[in-house]
Amino acid sequence: MADTDRAPTRLLAIALLVTVASQLFYITVVSSAGPETVLRPITWLTELFAFLSTALAAFTLAVRRPDQAALWVALAVAGIFNVMQVAIGLSMFGPASDGEPQLMATVLAGAFFLYFLAKVLMAGAGIVLGLIAARGTTTVTKVLGGLTVLAGLAGAVLNFFAMIDPKAWMFGAGASGTAVTAFLAVVLLLDNSASRGVPTSA
Repeated sequence: MADTDRAPTRLLAIALLVTVASQLFYITVVSSAGPETVLRPITWLTELFAFLSTALAAFTLAVRRPDQAALWVALAVAGIFNVMQVAIGLSMFGPASDGEPQLMATVLAGAFFLYFLAKVLMAGAGIVLGLIAARGTTTVTKVLGGLTVLAGLAGAVLNFFAMIDPKAWMFGAGASGTAVTAFLAVVLLLDNSASRGVPTSA
């Protein structure tokens, strides 16, 4: 990994881990704290800036590694979609909840669609980076790569189906998406061979 790539790679990994931690915190603490809790907007704002950081870091890596541009742009676009869905929650959930029930349902559906679409992109990136890590030289790297691939496959499939039928697939899609995000972040932090990308020759 080039020295100039270390900072954006680490920023991307850390930002992804922040989003994982914030989602776990939201599920375990915020969701049961009541609709008026100040923890909800604080958690969402934390996620918003973490997702924005993932987009900026991934775009930077796309520019510095043009042979891997599609991989990093996919992660960047996932970050942008997540910024959009969090922004919808922060700016529109309150006003929409005061209107007709159908309005809130529509806004919520739009936010979740972006959420699932972002997870599909994240899962695809996880599959690619996991395959690279699985070709590493150490057992830990190979196992980590394999787990990332499996999480990516599950995340891609479940979140795709959740885009079609969110009620039936929401829990599995969210859990698998969080798992692949966590594995992907660890790959970026620990596996230098994965962060360098696919070898250009056999």
